[in-house]
Amino acid sequence: MLAEITDFNENELELKLQEEDISIMYIIQHELLKERNVEFAGVTLKHPLIRDYTLRIATKRGNPIEAIRDVSVSTSNYLKEIASTLKANLKK
Repeated sequence: MLAEITDFNENELELKLQEEDISIMYIIQHELLKERNVEFAGVTLKHPLIRDYTLRIATKRGNPIEAIRDVSVSTSNYLKEIASTLKANLKK
């Protein structure tokens, strides 16, 4: 995954993301929207044939970089749990 910060201020962050599946971006967006201090989280696809996305986050208070970092860690742990459960059930 290639990530580049295209816009950043006290409460907003915009990332340009490339070479990643959009489903990962939607999971991160979903988890961000569960957070109380996140006011907005959205993913846009620039073109359907090019895997080039924009992820925008706006927080009510707090650093948006910290919000995405925290959610990324919790999302990673959640996906590991799902993978573990699937592996265990597929062996049966």
